[in-house]
Amino acid sequence: MDSIIHINEKIKNNDSLVIINYFKIANRFFMLLEYDRYKETTDKILELSRLNKDSVNMAKAEYYKGDYFFSTSQNDSAYYYYLAAEKKYEKTEDRVSLANTILHKAYILSYEKDFIGSESETIKVLSIAKTIGDDYLIYEAYTNLGSSLAGLENYEKALEYHKKALSQVDKLDDENYKPLLQAQALNNIGFAYLSSSNFKEASTFFSEGLKIENLKEIQPVLFSSLLDHYAYSRFKMNHKEGLKDFETALQVRDDINDVYGKINSRIHLTEYYLSKRDTAKALQFNQEANLLAKESSYNKEVLITLDFFTRLLPKQGLEYARAYIKLNDSLQNQERATRNKLARIAFETDEIIVEKEALSTQKKIILLTSLFIISLGVLLYIILYQRGKQKELLFEQEQQKVNEEIYTLMLKKQHEIDFARENEKLKIARDLHDNVLNKLASTRLNLFPLSKRQDEETIQKAIGQINGIINIESEIRLISHELAKEEFLNRNNFKTLVEELMENQKATYSVACEYDITDHEALENIGSAIKMHLYRIIQETLNNINKHANATKITVELYIQKEKLYLEIADNGVGFNVDKAKKGIGLKNIYMRTKEINGRIDVVSEKNKGTKITVKVRI
Repeated sequence: MDSIIHINEKIKNNDSLVIINYFKIANRFFMLLEYDRYKETTDKILELSRLNKDSVNMAKAEYYKGDYFFSTSQNDSAYYYYLAAEKKYEKTEDRVSLANTILHKAYILSYEKDFIGSESETIKVLSIAKTIGDDYLIYEAYTNLGSSLAGLENYEKALEYHKKALSQVDKLDDENYKPLLQAQALNNIGFAYLSSSNFKEASTFFSEGLKIENLKEIQPVLFSSLLDHYAYSRFKMNHKEGLKDFETALQVRDDINDVYGKINSRIHLTEYYLSKRDTAKALQFNQEANLLAKESSYNKEVLITLDFFTRLLPKQGLEYARAYIKLNDSLQNQERATRNKLARIAFETDEIIVEKEALSTQKKIILLTSLFIISLGVLLYIILYQRGKQKELLFEQEQQKVNEEIYTLMLKKQHEIDFARENEKLKIARDLHDNVLNKLASTRLNLFPLSKRQDEETIQKAIGQINGIINIESEIRLISHELAKEEFLNRNNFKTLVEELMENQKATYSVACEYDITDHEALENIGSAIKMHLYRIIQETLNNINKHANATKITVELYIQKEKLYLEIADNGVGFNVDKAKKGIGLKNIYMRTKEINGRIDVVSEKNKGTKITVKVRI
């Protein structure tokens, strides 16, 4: 997981991808119950979303923070973040997320015993769920409405909604999940009957829930709850029944460390043994329940155990009664304070929204006034700018004319060189044909007799031909020099001009310089204006590198690819701020020259990592 986070933090220039990955990481931490790391990741998402003014991801991150506080029993903070997320989701089309957020608010209100508030919020959820046709949300809304109404002791209405939830299960698509939801609905219905003292009906529904296959293996918490409630409803009908199921439920809850279930199983066993007048066992289970409830801050269950202590230990009954009254009053005050706090959070959030809207109106007035003043300033600036631009255009036109004249002179010189080269070729051809070849033929004829006879006279005549061979050698050497000159003349094209510029750079400066100029014939066929500007761009860039870059290596490439001419100049110098440098004369001239030949330029520079300039021109 840490390696995934490290990789995600290295992703640059793509905040959307980073946020998506962080949400995946947060979900993984939540599933692993690593709540602190879950919150840390969610805080990063929230910070990035605020920087990007991304209200959708801000809402989702606030919902995630609400889940963190809800899971760690910090209901006031959870309510605050759910409420913040709700306000943002209301401005989007995401009805599912809005409904889920409101539903979690309803859960908190129900937990804090604000059953009327929970009912009101859940009705909103049910309305949205029916509009968008979300069967699972409808099931959840029915379930929470039933629980809220049961909290208000309206068991008749609570049963109506719990039975609607049970019917809703048949409409769900997930066949693997349906048995669990069915068991949950049956448990809720049975509990509503149990709370209204209809023990027979309660036991029927608990029994139905226990018939669901593999429930103990799939969801042991729900299985043990059904079994414990089933045992309790049978016990309430006949005090002789239920012990075996009580003990089985307790064993399961102890094995999976279901703290809330462990407390309730011991409370039920306390009541069972108290009915059997087995005070020792009743006291043992009640003490265990009391200790667990205190350690886990289940105050309602602490009250129940205190009430049992008054009956199990009559001599200390007054002491336990006082503790009961004190804790009960404290809990009532705490619940009242929490409900008030939640109401205050909602009220203050609405006030903040109203204040923001008022500030928004003021900002609009200030913005409109500022825009009017800025418009006047911009108009004045445009007038002055246009005047300066006209002067600049005149200067550019003159400069272009001068550049064209210079390149025309370069071409004229090239033509002269070409003419001289042709003349030189003809001269060398004549010399080879009329002089060297004739002399070689004459020498060959004079030496031929030597192959027939080797007398003294013939040898003396052959020796005389040696001077002729020396003369021919001198003439060939002379022609070789002329050919070398011809090779030099051959190189005086655009490629040669650029190569000479690069060789001059290497000779003048200590910076290592590598270049690669294409041999593509299309290079010589491009327009004179393009050649001139490219030549000047190379000159200007080399000049800038020599002056400012402190580079130790320069690379220049000029090549043709897919009917486009590319010029790439790179160095390993100190780099510079491209946006600021664009205002400088050197880089500005390079941009202007590129624009003149309808090219595109890309300048990439990073501090201490050098600079790369790429010019692309369609040919």
